[in-house]
Amino acid sequence: MESDRARAILQMIQDRQEASVQPSEREELVSQGFLVSVDAPTRDGWTASVAGLAALRDRVREMSRVALATPGPVAPPELQQMVASLEELTRQKTNLETLVWNAPTQEYFLPTLAGRNVLADLTTWQRRLEGRTFPDFLREMYDYRAALFQAVSRASAIQGGLLWDEETRDAEETPMELSFTNVDFRFAAMILAKRAINPSLLVSAFQMFHHDTNWGSLNKVDRLIGSAILASLPWDFATVRNAFERLRVELQYHGVQPEDRILAAASLADIPQSAWAEVLERIDDLHRGRPTLNFLLASALARSPYEPAEALARFEDALTGMAARGYKDGIHIEAAASLLAAGPMARETMVERFSVAMSHLAGTFDPAFAPAAMIAANPLEPLEAIDVFRDCIAVVTRSSFYDLTLEIEELALILSYGVAPMGLGYLAANLPAAPPVQRVEPMAPPVSPLATSWYVWHGHYVYRPIGWYIATHPVHVHTVAAFG
Repeated sequence: MESDRARAILQMIQDRQEASVQPSEREELVSQGFLVSVDAPTRDGWTASVAGLAALRDRVREMSRVALATPGPVAPPELQQMVASLEELTRQKTNLETLVWNAPTQEYFLPTLAGRNVLADLTTWQRRLEGRTFPDFLREMYDYRAALFQAVSRASAIQGGLLWDEETRDAEETPMELSFTNVDFRFAAMILAKRAINPSLLVSAFQMFHHDTNWGSLNKVDRLIGSAILASLPWDFATVRNAFERLRVELQYHGVQPEDRILAAASLADIPQSAWAEVLERIDDLHRGRPTLNFLLASALARSPYEPAEALARFEDALTGMAARGYKDGIHIEAAASLLAAGPMARETMVERFSVAMSHLAGTFDPAFAPAAMIAANPLEPLEAIDVFRDCIAVVTRSSFYDLTLEIEELALILSYGVAPMGLGYLAANLPAAPPVQRVEPMAPPVSPLATSWYVWHGHYVYRPIGWYIATHPVHVHTVAAFG
């Protein structure tokens, strides 16, 4: 059975419409628990039983009043039995209301929770279903979600290694003000876990960058983000550190302030050395066109496939469009605008995609502008990207990979980057997006498939505010999650 046909059947039954399910289709859906088959005698039995529901409900109410007026901690056995019968009849009444007759097999169908869940998946990804059989779709969705759990399991192992190193290292080597917390290490571990290699290798790489690099800064968040990003690169330690140090020197000559050079160099560390001059020249052009741009915003635009003049025009369009919709919040709106302007979507759709993402992220981040722009600039369609993000929230939650509930969405956002089912996983801009988003062929500089700058933006505009909030508020205020 084709995936489109499975979606049509499940949708019609959900809408209580006859779907004319053929015997072969019926076997495939019923055997996997997406539909329940109910024969006519069972349905007639439910109808007869439900006829006495009103009378039973009245009797339960009357006996409950008597039981409440009678001393004792336990309800009478007769009342308990009647309550159980009332619950069963209520369930049967609900089932009767959702039964759908199927003429080809002469039976009724009842939708199940599993069926509703797979219908939600089919609806979200319906534009990608062409040519896919239903069994293939189910297998691909299972493999995709299993890979998410494997990534979080890998992140948990990495975090354990980082914590052990922190706890066993001499206190004189790491002053208290530079010590990392569980929350810090979870953030770094999730970035490192995006590489599907032995966790101990990733732990060792982080340790080398964290302890053996002359950072020239006492800002522990910059050191954390820098170490995680550099350790995530698939090259040997000496090569990466050499590139990082040389980039810091190059940035000095381009007027980047000392406090910005760690993140600036880390955000460019994945770009081939042959493209450094082009990238830095584009950043200089962007600064000349808009002197108030900070380096992170300029680097986002410089890495885009657009010439500096066009990138700035897209940036202005994004700012104007967001302001027209009431989004005004200084640097966070500018960060969102730079991410949108650098994205692969058409100028006409930037703000619309951002608004869709914002409507689904309300209450999850404070502020949510940069995360919404990260999702809107995703090569997937906005609702597809939101669905992936929700899957990642579910995996982080079920894996208990958090101490404070406000970590959940932040970690899920990292996990969601580059992830999609059905072979649609992407890094940077290597996924041809579905209409109306059109892929723009990259010009110089080349688009790196690693896109370490994404983690820099995440660390600066998502993790840093959360870290500050945790440091300035007592733990008991973090007990309520916001899932949107």
